[in-house]
Amino acid sequence: MDATAVVSTALTIDLNNFIKGALNGLSDADLARRPNDQCNPIGWTLWHATRVEDGIIANISSKAQVWVDGGWHQKFGMAADPKLNGIGDSLEQVAAFKSTAADLQGYAEAVREKTLACLNTLTPADLDRDLAPPGGGDARKVGAWLAVILLDHLHHSGQVCYIRGYVTGKGWFPR
Repeated sequence: MDATAVVSTALTIDLNNFIKGALNGLSDADLARRPNDQCNPIGWTLWHATRVEDGIIANISSKAQVWVDGGWHQKFGMAADPKLNGIGDSLEQVAAFKSTAADLQGYAEAVREKTLACLNTLTPADLDRDLAPPGGGDARKVGAWLAVILLDHLHHSGQVCYIRGYVTGKGWFPR
């Protein structure tokens, strides 16, 4: 198994086993519930992780983000701004975020489909290619950008699962 297959497998397990399970049966109010006013809710956390993945994969593949190209910004009632990803959002912006489980899962699935398609095209030489972030900044290897996606999802999936347990209690995790 090569590096891109490992990343693909990890991201697929994350979406199918953890994220979909955590979203199952949640109300819109559950998605917006925060353990306290200093914490992020499930809805915003998943949206943010998906936005980061969408932006990185668009940069790697030199294609438009699913957020804009797929019209997902409209479903979330937000601007078609590719830079809009939640990084730096204020607590007020986080609290104002609204979503449905269907939209969160649909957007995550659309982005994941594009991610897996992109990963299937990458060669070992591609992973060593330097790639600057949009708008400037320090370049990283494409492989390092994939590590950012993987680590971001591992962190945020754990947060989503924890908040799900906080919101609904023990016993939600599928075995």
